[in-house]
Amino acid sequence: MKKVLTILILFASASISIGQNQDSKENQETKDDPYAEEDLYEDDPYFWSYTKEVGLNMTPLASKFVPFNLGETDAGLVDFHWKKYYGKRAFRIGLGATLEIFDGDSKIFLSIGSERRYPISKSRKFTYSSGWDLQLFSTDTDDDLFIGAAKSYGIEYHFTKRIFLSTEASLRVGLGNQIFAFDPPKAIFLNVRLY
Repeated sequence: MKKVLTILILFASASISIGQNQDSKENQETKDDPYAEEDLYEDDPYFWSYTKEVGLNMTPLASKFVPFNLGETDAGLVDFHWKKYYGKRAFRIGLGATLEIFDGDSKIFLSIGSERRYPISKSRKFTYSSGWDLQLFSTDTDDDLFIGAAKSYGIEYHFTKRIFLSTEASLRVGLGNQIFAFDPPKAIFLNVRLY
């Protein structure tokens, strides 16, 4: 009877220590892997809080493969933006330029501002964003110079918590040739969320 009791006590203590080791390994993996944290907050409507995002304008690339019309397709700006979310607000930077090397009519674009995102569907696949930017838009010939502020309105579709598409329109007011202008949504951005 003593042997059976000793074996049961050893078996129980071994299973407890194995369970504690597995729990500590899972906690260590969650601590080391930031992507594991996103699965802990599946019901969080603001899952993008405290993350960074990078986006690239995919319209120039898509216009080379998908014929939008029968004429020449304009590559437009190669545009890149970066966002860092703090809670519900984000700091964002946008940079853009044209790739018209031989044409001689290069354009540059720079914007710095803030943004706020709102979920507009229960599944959180669709979100709405609104923000303010300080913008500088210029060409080589200085015919199209703009310095001012812009109010942006965007819509996004999230494939996953890390990859989403976005587009936005903006209302610009400032100094230059166009004192007041409305830019319709004409670019599709492919965005990746970094943790």
